[in-house]
Amino acid sequence: MKKLILAVGLFISFNGNSQCYKIINNPVMAKYKVYFTTNKSEATILGYKCDSYTECTKPGLIYLAPVQFTMATPIHKVKTKEEADIIIYWVKTKEEAKWIQ
Repeated sequence: MKKLILAVGLFISFNGNSQCYKIINNPVMAKYKVYFTTNKSEATILGYKCDSYTECTKPGLIYLAPVQFTMATPIHKVKTKEEADIIIYWVKTKEEAKWIQ
């Protein structure tokens, strides 16, 4: 039973929080540096903005949470793609959303 609970907990932590981000101003405290691009060919994620973290059910569905949201992964927005760990291009539909790399 303990293994089942642990497995479910790990699944939730990797899938639920991995696409729930909050933008912070301190680059040292951020887990990832992110660049938002208008060029689809340079993206590492084709992202679709969700209205709630509960909508993030597949890769590419992203919820940008308020800073106070403790479950969200902290990210820092950078000015150039060369500085970024992740490059996001926003798509118009959930069906288009996916991780590219």
